[in-house]
Amino acid sequence: MNPAQDSEEDIEHIEANLIRLFKVAFESLKAIEEGMTKGKAPDLSANTAYAEHLKDTIYSESLFFIAKWQPLGHELLYIESIIKVSYDLFRITRYANEIALSLALVPGMKVSERTIDVARRASAMVSSAFDALMKKKREEARKVDELDEFVDKAYREALKSLASKSEVSREEAFECIILRQLERVADHATYIAREVLRILGGGL
Repeated sequence: MNPAQDSEEDIEHIEANLIRLFKVAFESLKAIEEGMTKGKAPDLSANTAYAEHLKDTIYSESLFFIAKWQPLGHELLYIESIIKVSYDLFRITRYANEIALSLALVPGMKVSERTIDVARRASAMVSSAFDALMKKKREEARKVDELDEFVDKAYREALKSLASKSEVSREEAFECIILRQLERVADHATYIAREVLRILGGGL
């Protein structure tokens, strides 16, 4: 028996579930993009339930790994980051589901191209952050933070637009809610990128 090899196999098993969780989160975001484009809300309830199951599984497997191998240094830091990232991916899936519920409340709602662009950028941030984690790419992680400002700005401008009006339509109000949820998605992508830099040693 080779303990080092066995511990690596356990990490690979945990990573496999993390990859599954990322795919659920990313598929949920892409479904939201399509839903906003077509004016039809997707049903993401099953995705959300599966994401929660994967998040809990990763947490349990990570604790078992720590108890079994009592890792130190970089290995312990990485397992801790996996736990944090699994929560971020779960929350991203939940926010996608909340956007779907918002779209369902206003059937046929016309979402602006700017908001659809924000959704695309938020999806790109999640994809880039997770790729940086899996491939340990410092520069790709740093670029995620640059995209975050675009999403934050779009949300702030939407708030200012609402505040400047004496009357606001239902569509405008819900679009601002959607932008807020996308802003939270972008924040969680940034948290993932920061975990990459924490593992590699370096800040945004």
